[in-house]
Amino acid sequence: MTVDEIPLSVLPEFVTVPAVEEKVYATLVLANRTDRAVLAGPVEVTVDGEFLLTAALPTLAPGGTRRLGIGVTESIEVARRTELRESTTGMLKGNSTVLDHRVHVELANRLGRAVTVEVRERVPVTSDAEIRIEERADWHAPAVSTPECPTGTRLWRVDLPPGGRTELDGGYLIKIPAGKAIVGGNRRN
Repeated sequence: MTVDEIPLSVLPEFVTVPAVEEKVYATLVLANRTDRAVLAGPVEVTVDGEFLLTAALPTLAPGGTRRLGIGVTESIEVARRTELRESTTGMLKGNSTVLDHRVHVELANRLGRAVTVEVRERVPVTSDAEIRIEERADWHAPAVSTPECPTGTRLWRVDLPPGGRTELDGGYLIKIPAGKAIVGGNRRN
């Protein structure tokens, strides 16, 4: 028995965190643009009229937006390479260690349609005023820290046409004064 129908805006997007796993995940961004809440429950996801899966629909408050994950998309490829160069600067007392981290991410869309991919990277954070972190990339920080995007998360949003490829380059410098070191060592991936 149908009690009510509430229209939701549904936008497909893809998310990858290649530093953790070189896979791209399909998601649906659900937006409730009504003045009524949508309660949590099962939802059947179909693509072009074909059943894909049953997922758990999260509760959506009026005006709320949530992301619903629907699995790995093998047709979008991601590869990540990193490089670290360690050097020292300064003379004697003013000596400091400079860790130059470079990140290179490649994406390839093998789907027959254009896609938007959100690439999530991370940069270190510090509470020590003497340690400086300088970013070198056109990524941006999320507007608000969330469990999915904690402090230090950086985002690239890339539109890929069918068969399209792109390369993203970023990185950061960590400048550490003499006599200090990063807990666990200076080497990072």
